[in-house]
Amino acid sequence: MAKNGEGRRRFIIFAVVNFGTLHLPVSQPAAPVGAAWADAPEHAWILIGTALLVLFNILELYKLMPAMLGCLLRSRGNLEVEHSISTARSRNVCARILFVPFLVAVDRYCIYDAAFLAGWDEPWMRLGELVAVGAAFLILRRIQHALLLGRRLRLDMDSLRAITRGLLNYFICFTILMMLSISILYMFKASDEAIRLVISGELAAFWLLSVVREGQILKQKCGGLTTFLYLCGLELLPAGALIASALIF
Repeated sequence: MAKNGEGRRRFIIFAVVNFGTLHLPVSQPAAPVGAAWADAPEHAWILIGTALLVLFNILELYKLMPAMLGCLLRSRGNLEVEHSISTARSRNVCARILFVPFLVAVDRYCIYDAAFLAGWDEPWMRLGELVAVGAAFLILRRIQHALLLGRRLRLDMDSLRAITRGLLNYFICFTILMMLSISILYMFKASDEAIRLVISGELAAFWLLSVVREGQILKQKCGGLTTFLYLCGLELLPAGALIASALIF
């Protein structure tokens, strides 16, 4: 009886150990973010729709490019864009169109890598969150401009619009360069991290150029220190809030 009891206990221990061993979950290596994004069929439709949207408006972008290049070379180019009603209207339309490929690139390469976006698996929900973040940035920027650009500066209408909407000129130039950069880097099989760094660098460069051109227009109406203080409120505060939201939330 003692031997039978000892044998039964050994069998139970052996069964429990082997049962646990056989049923332990085996962790699989996580798929790269870029591969997971590319494998989603919804993203293929989004890319096709984005490409068609840009192609259908390529002629409008081509006609607008000389004015946009003028904004890159000198601050007066922004004033000339606002002085022409047709050019300003075309600029606004093209900026709205290019906002779509910009959002797709931000989502694809995790340019805005906030933690709260990781909870959304549906592509449409992630894009919706990015649209909300972009809208919040533009609203905060518009509020700052409305509060700080009062009558005390005595800006004419073209200068006021150039300061408020000049960012769109550089956004258009950046987005076109971004799409070209992604295409070239993709052909050379660059990694997602490399493409992300290139896009981030281009975005920072064009934003800084926009701030410089805006400061040059402001400096015509006020001194250097006052211009710097205005730029802190007009541009640095909204941009800082956007970066902080990605780091905190």
